[in-house]
Amino acid sequence: MSKTLAFRPRQESMPIDEGSWHGNSNSFELRILEDEKDISEALQLRGRAYTAIGYDIDKADGEYTDHFDTLATTVLFGAYDGGRIVGTVRLCFSLPQSVATLPCASHYPALRDMHRSQSHGFVEISRLSIEPDIANVSYRTTLYAFLVRASLTAALATGVSMLLIATRPDWVKFYRYMLGFQQIGEPAFYPPGDFKITLLGGSLEQARMRQRLQNRFFKITEEEVASMKGAIGRTLSRADQAEEIKIAV
Repeated sequence: MSKTLAFRPRQESMPIDEGSWHGNSNSFELRILEDEKDISEALQLRGRAYTAIGYDIDKADGEYTDHFDTLATTVLFGAYDGGRIVGTVRLCFSLPQSVATLPCASHYPALRDMHRSQSHGFVEISRLSIEPDIANVSYRTTLYAFLVRASLTAALATGVSMLLIATRPDWVKFYRYMLGFQQIGEPAFYPPGDFKITLLGGSLEQARMRQRLQNRFFKITEEEVASMKGAIGRTLSRADQAEEIKIAV
């Protein structure tokens, strides 16, 4: 059964664009997805979102997925509004001895050298997707930030050394300004591979200092970290229990 964490975005009410699906933007609900039906809905949303921005996603069931979604070191988040899933993001954690559980590892060689100097490993934030039929720009921006904030909370809860995010060029400025992330290596054809994607990274402490200065929305309480630690810790215990994590890099 999927776990629910009640992280609430802090912002004023936003205008409703005519003809858009708006919902209750003040009460997003965050879930760690473990139920098969919930995961399927999230992967279908991801497929719709990637198709809407121009990727060629040809799946009979509408799901866009890869083998990293099934690894014990991967956690899938869903954002819900009024019971409807409106956004999703994937967190992939590295192993102590390897970055092979990170989707970006085989596309950005510079990452391997960095891994040797990081004592607590990496988490890669990827596949952030928002329901494409939501047209309200303010709502979409707030939802995007909500999912990024949840990912930061997960990083704090697990104590990783560095956060990584593979993103389209139009979001690079956001991560540099809000979190102080820097580019790692050269942009590459990260799957699906239709566009070159930039890999950004930064230390957890650097990101937390920057978000305190830039925006109250990203201020994360100790209670939130504790709640996330309990929920995500039980999920990631699968990695400790797994006899083998099959990877293909």
